[in-house]
Amino acid sequence: MESLKAKKLRDEWGTKPCNHPKLEKEYYADTHTLDYVCNQCGKEFSVLEMLETRETQRKKRKMMV
Repeated sequence: MESLKAKKLRDEWGTKPCNHPKLEKEYYADTHTLDYVCNQCGKEFSVLEMLETRETQRKKRKMMV
């Protein structure tokens, strides 16, 4: 997702809660910024935060089964 689109999403989303269902690579001028963004609320995540978020989501899904 382009960084300007992510910023627009963040501005529109505001302070509502989000479970960050899908994280995408963030790009600026067709170059990966090494960050990831939530495609629902636009929140930015570092690589470590992205991995932690995915692991937490995986554990939640596993508990639901």
